Amino acid sequence: MRPNITIAIPVPYMPLDEYCRVTGMSMGCARDMIRDGRLPIKPKGDKARGLVEVNMAALTVRALSECNIALQA
Repeated sequence: MRPNITIAIPVPYMPLDEYCRVTGMSMGCARDMIRDGRLPIKPKGDKARGLVEVNMAALTVRALSECNIALQA
């Protein structure tokens, strides 16, 4: 029988400044990572100056896929 692991994502999107505070990453580094695609963000649509929100769900799925574990039975 396979073990059942539950992973909770407290918020699907996190404002960039909060993400930087929580992770200890500098704002400049985070913006560079967004620019080159390493840090996924919520699409802003037609609001070019809108709030930048980090997609925490996508980051979690990416991290799990890099761990060589099955996401489905």
